[in-house]
Amino acid sequence: MREVIAVSNVTCAIVCAKWALDIGFSQLRQVLFLVAGLLFGPLTLLILYIYLVNKAKKQGQPGAKMV
Repeated sequence: MREVIAVSNVTCAIVCAKWALDIGFSQLRQVLFLVAGLLFGPLTLLILYIYLVNKAKKQGQPGAKMV
């Protein structure tokens, strides 16, 4: 059971760092989101997802349009 939790936390951390890179955050903020992903995985992913949707909305991309 511990292995599953460790792997999921590492996966969340990697995805958080990648999304922070896609948003355009500095390297320091990317590392902070990596650490936050290790500790608070899904919550950090939710926060970064909101940042990504808002960025897409500002750029007028189709993924941010609400019905």
